Amino acid sequence: MRRTLICGLAAFGWAIRLGAQPVPARDLWEFPLGALFEPPALASEPGAGLWNPATIAVPKGERMRIGVASLATGNAQGVDGQLLAAAWRRASGATIGVSLARAAVGGLVRTDSDPQSVGTIAYNTTLVSLTASRELVPHLTAGAAIRWRNGQSDQLSRNAVAADFGAVLHDLPWRDARVALSSFLWRPGREIEDRPSVMAAADLRLIGVSRIREVRLGYSENAVNRGARERGPFVSGRFGLVEGRAGVMRTSAGAASITRMRTGLALYFARYVVGVAREEGLAGLGPVYQFTLSSLIK
Repeated sequence: MRRTLICGLAAFGWAIRLGAQPVPARDLWEFPLGALFEPPALASEPGAGLWNPATIAVPKGERMRIGVASLATGNAQGVDGQLLAAAWRRASGATIGVSLARAAVGGLVRTDSDPQSVGTIAYNTTLVSLTASRELVPHLTAGAAIRWRNGQSDQLSRNAVAADFGAVLHDLPWRDARVALSSFLWRPGREIEDRPSVMAAADLRLIGVSRIREVRLGYSENAVNRGARERGPFVSGRFGLVEGRAGVMRTSAGAASITRMRTGLALYFARYVVGVAREEGLAGLGPVYQFTLSSLIK
């Protein structure tokens, strides 16, 4: 029977790394929940600041952004994730946000002395984040997040608190360039066990004169401490109410590496943005799909 990539990661993490991992299911946060359409360091559409706290900033003139995201693989045994987020812009110009994210593996069955199933194995994680961001100086927005994380692997359930920081240089004079950098799941002094990530991305305008009519080119790189590294270029284009994106991501872990294509489409209607994205599967593994919906409120 073919197994999906996530089931392999889950089994590996549960059977081998769990003894050195205080909070189980860290592997599930290597899936870009809410950031399959955009590079994680720049992802802002669900309004969560999940991967970079600085990206929750609500634009001047708006009061609130709310968003949801759902991610799932195309297999019976695979990962699924959900994200719910809200961000408020205060009179001071600072933005305060809160988000709830969950990811889980389904279809992991428990067997006894024969292949007959005798139950299921729980493998899931929940992340609650309280985030704040503000434009410190023109073109520079910074943010910070406090996160509570729970992970469950079979009967074992543990919690941890992490702190993350991020920044975005935006609206730069040269081709409206942007540069972003952030941490994810950083626990000072526990970097070996919890394996925090560092994420970076940059893009610039190739063609166009405004955000609603342009073509942009960029590059994204994400690295997990003692884990996988993902990198690759992406291109995006928005023409009025429609935006499309495509990227080629290469992931390496040790001597192994794989390359995957990510594509997505977003529709802008009134004050709503609806997005769908897809990451292709490899060698019989199912593709990953994502749906996002966000809205700005005055």
